[in-house]
Amino acid sequence: MKTKNNLCFTLLTVLLFLFLPQITNAQPWEEDNHIFNPTGIPSLSFSQPRFYDLDGDGDLDMILGSTVQAPLYFKNTGSKTNPKFAMDKSLFANINSLNAEMGVCADIDADGDLDFITGGYTGLHLYENIGSNIQPEFMESTNIFAQLSVGENPIPTLADLDGDNDPDLAVGLSEDGGVKYYKNSGLKDSPEFLESNGVRWFDVGLYAYPYFVDLDKDGDTDLLVGRDGFGIKYYENIGDSITYNWSDKSSHFQTVGTTTYWNSGALVDLSGDGKTDLVFGTASGQIFYYTNTGTNVAPTWKENTTVFGGTIDIGGASSPLLYDYDADGDLDMITGTQLGNIKYFENVGTINNPAWKENSAFLTNVKHSIYSAAAVGDLNNDGKPDLIVGDFTGKLYLHLQTTTGFPSVTTAMNIVVDGFAVPRLIDFDKDGDLDLIVGRDNGTISFYENIGTAESADWLELQNFFGSIDVGGDAVPTLVDYNKDGDYDLIVGNISGEVKFFYNNTFDWQEDTSVTSTIIVDQNAAPACADLDNDGDYDLVLGNYEGTFSYFKNQNVTVVKKEDITPQNYGLSQNYPNPFNPTTTITYQIPTDAFVTLKVFDLLGKEIATLVNEEKSAGKYSFQLGSASGGRNFELGSGIYFYQLRANNFVATKKFILLK
Repeated sequence: MKTKNNLCFTLLTVLLFLFLPQITNAQPWEEDNHIFNPTGIPSLSFSQPRFYDLDGDGDLDMILGSTVQAPLYFKNTGSKTNPKFAMDKSLFANINSLNAEMGVCADIDADGDLDFITGGYTGLHLYENIGSNIQPEFMESTNIFAQLSVGENPIPTLADLDGDNDPDLAVGLSEDGGVKYYKNSGLKDSPEFLESNGVRWFDVGLYAYPYFVDLDKDGDTDLLVGRDGFGIKYYENIGDSITYNWSDKSSHFQTVGTTTYWNSGALVDLSGDGKTDLVFGTASGQIFYYTNTGTNVAPTWKENTTVFGGTIDIGGASSPLLYDYDADGDLDMITGTQLGNIKYFENVGTINNPAWKENSAFLTNVKHSIYSAAAVGDLNNDGKPDLIVGDFTGKLYLHLQTTTGFPSVTTAMNIVVDGFAVPRLIDFDKDGDLDLIVGRDNGTISFYENIGTAESADWLELQNFFGSIDVGGDAVPTLVDYNKDGDYDLIVGNISGEVKFFYNNTFDWQEDTSVTSTIIVDQNAAPACADLDNDGDYDLVLGNYEGTFSYFKNQNVTVVKKEDITPQNYGLSQNYPNPFNPTTTITYQIPTDAFVTLKVFDLLGKEIATLVNEEKSAGKYSFQLGSASGGRNFELGSGIYFYQLRANNFVATKKFILLK
């Protein structure tokens, strides 16, 4: 078995001053997601797009519902024939997400502008347009739907089904699959919907997403229904504009939505050619757009990816890693997924401006439990990258690359943590082989030193390597020399969507909240740090629970500023590594001049050696124990020992373990 002294670094017996690295410009991040989302339209779970001309300019704007937040408004900044959507956060800013997972528009009070009807956890709600048909403004109104028995998260759609010039209501029922119809029994400017008038139409599954539309342009209202299963249901009205009569014509949509789940669609003329097109959202959040290349009576569908396409969305729990997998000089991306697959995105752009193309076929057989995460590195020194995969069970799996793929080496890994294992490989001690860090479900991080070789790893856990760092849950770590001072700093995401930063101050990890405090996602932040635009500093890619990716460019050139630091308190750090063989480093600090003793004792309290016994100036000091090449070397057998620091009235004792 190989022995090491690199991890302790080459230190002088006494270092009078250590320097704490600081970044001269904190918070340099600028979010720029074009490399993962060229259109700027987010991929939100259970997305539900709906289209209306809300600004009176003759083209269709978009309302995007989801289970993530209140609906979002996107103004069409393109044209009637060439739409392009830009987010406007102000329109729905006052709408509570509990009241609105999604929403539709209708002039429900006959005042000439569009009102907003929402479905959410608290049922149906009406938001009256108190603005105009050019500049809408929505305010919650008396809830005319309060007495309806539609449950949680109903999906509304409105149209005049009985020819009396007021909008009637159909509601898709969640966890039921039924579509329920309510005739508007009120007046044109004073709608009324009664539970006693409710009529149940269809049952399409656990969820139903209805949408009224005159697809065939025959003057009456037809019905599109998305559902919890694959595909889309469609019912043609073979009655008339006064008396509906539904005929199942789902065959019109048999070629679309067959591989996506929870499809919630809208039928609109988005291309401005007079024919009705199809846009639908999905459980994973991706939005699909199909132009109608047939006729309104006999539609045929052709996918168009220019308006909504290009967003990278793996479906859930993205956990990115940046690595030049194909050795072409730029950084590719490997990511775990919620379903346990590992996906690979080749960088088909440049070293300065990445662009991604998925090519995951060679990883098809690399799959474990849910919430997978991958580490990449050459673990047998054959020049080819290998994989270590962690998952929700807390287990780690080794996959060595062969000519036929990545078979699992079942006897190689005996590391199990407490769940949600996120591995990362890095040569932390810079000795030519790869060490292993693992993020854990409980928010802590474990470090495993490779005490084997570059050809055959042998992992030894070093206890308390990251001290008391605990980010609260689902720790996703990455190590990078962020401030370029020669050692690796730590960036960690957590279950709450936060990203935390810790300087490496000679194994004394110090959090600096100013570096990453403004970077946050809704849930399960998964950071990867690398120079993605080749400008000399480290950028940040962030995965999340939704399965998408965010990109934060580092706008500042990272400059290290060193300052003499006088400690504010006495302190004795845990030796590192521990257990050790043959060397370890003990670090301590004193805030004032003092006479210092540092001694080693055995389990019975017998003094073994005196390491330090002299007057010291205020500062930080390190002592390397056991190395014949500069440290204090004396004979110790395998076992448990204690070291004790005394300085003025300060006394502290720590335990270390020597393994031979």
